[in-house]
Amino acid sequence: MKYLYGIGLFLLITAPALAQQPAPHLPPTGFRGGSYHLLNGDWQHAKLQYDTQSLRVSDKDHKPDAPLVYSAESVQAFVMGRDTFSLAREVDIPRPAQHFNILFVRQLYRRGGFQVSEYVALPPAPEPPLVYTVLVAPGQPTAVLPPGNVGFRLALAKAVRDFEVLSHQLELDPSIVPAQLPELLTVYGNWKAGQAK
Repeated sequence: MKYLYGIGLFLLITAPALAQQPAPHLPPTGFRGGSYHLLNGDWQHAKLQYDTQSLRVSDKDHKPDAPLVYSAESVQAFVMGRDTFSLAREVDIPRPAQHFNILFVRQLYRRGGFQVSEYVALPPAPEPPLVYTVLVAPGQPTAVLPPGNVGFRLALAKAVRDFEVLSHQLELDPSIVPAQLPELLTVYGNWKAGQAK
């Protein structure tokens, strides 16, 4: 009952704040300065370019016209500018419908036991890019949260299904929007910490 009150209070305090979506973070069309970390290596500085499945590296020995190419499976993480990219495994993107065994995602923040990241799907032109939020937690399936309100709520409800009250609230309350994700994950993390006591 305490958690039901907490969720109700949370939803009253954080009335739907429809935040304007920032421009999607698209893969660069040219090489940009950064660092990369292979699975069995140290961090290296180089100029980088990436797509969903590979990282291309241009360094003092490998110029942009003949870069080193590493598959996503061999890369632990990489940094371009202020953005850190890591791997998500077994990712199902709803539109365009695709399954990736492994995929580069841009890290956003950690909350409620999840690493919250972003993946930008590029459907065929003239369709605009679609920004998906990806939740990765140890021992749990990767959750992909679509940008639309209904899809977001249903996918998040499935990801937090062990907290039944929150899961049901997500399924039933149309006023919950994607902009509230940090607060929702904080509520989930606080509940989970209370369960561990």
